Amino acid sequence: MASIGEQLRSARENRKVSLEDAANDVKISKRYLEALEEGDYSIFPAPVYIKGFLYNYARYLELDPKSVLEQYSKLTISDNEELENSVPRRSAKRHVARKRVFMLVAVLIFVIICLVSLAWWYNSQLG
Repeated sequence: MASIGEQLRSARENRKVSLEDAANDVKISKRYLEALEEGDYSIFPAPVYIKGFLYNYARYLELDPKSVLEQYSKLTISDNEELENSVPRRSAKRHVARKRVFMLVAVLIFVIICLVSLAWWYNSQLG
């Protein structure tokens, strides 16, 4: 079975549409369409973009978008399993520590704003 990228490229070439024209028609950057056709998903900011672009591009090329997304899902499931096994999980303590630091900074900023406001008010009462 052909890869997703091969299916997309083949469908585009069968329709005799250039990559530039396809990019203009579907309002997706040529760079992203090239990446989809090459199967290089690393340039996308998040998986949701990949899914949306695949859906719209497949529909534009008159392919079954649901079938293309199913193929992509199968591909990412195996990738995610490998990734989960190779990447250590962040500890919950580290996450809580970051929240505490954020809250401390927020409280300090609030206190500084209150002190500056109080000093401004006090000076305006004297003058």
